[in-house]
Amino acid sequence: MLTRFAVLVAMLCAPLVGQAQSWGDGSLSTPRFEQCLPVQMVAFEQVLDGAAYGWDWQRSAMNSHWVQHCGYLAIGICDVSDRTFNCQRRLREAWDAQSADLRAGLPAPGDADGLLLSPLYAQAFALAQGRDAGDDCAGWDYRRQVWCRAFREALRLEAAVHAWQVARLMGIVGPLDWVALSDLE
Repeated sequence: MLTRFAVLVAMLCAPLVGQAQSWGDGSLSTPRFEQCLPVQMVAFEQVLDGAAYGWDWQRSAMNSHWVQHCGYLAIGICDVSDRTFNCQRRLREAWDAQSADLRAGLPAPGDADGLLLSPLYAQAFALAQGRDAGDDCAGWDYRRQVWCRAFREALRLEAAVHAWQVARLMGIVGPLDWVALSDLE
């Protein structure tokens, strides 16, 4: 309950203390990543706390695609800024660090053996490790490479969040401070 209150207070006070991601200079009406992500994670936690969790739980409640949505908003803010490239580079670095922090807190798949969702968790854990077959952004001009690399990190963060959600559903990890994790500074 205290975590939800802290998220609400942080969201309400964010405009008063200045916009984080100020290095983006984007539209002030667009929610910043550090506002978008915690709101979605509170919604996920509410599903876990709901009376219907278990017998009437909707699979759509475990949707990590909002990480992409929040990432699109952040990249869009960068696109309309005076410092587009610097902004997108900083997003990429922040998301890379957030993904690494999130992966570091995930238990090994073997720790979940025998639990109901352990096969799904093993797959989500492997995807969250971020292995790829090469540079997805190769061959693009400089502007598109910077954008592509920032978006690739948003996708990696999404994979790490998905693995965390499965682990959370299994009860092998606890809730996180998403306000702190969403901070891009």
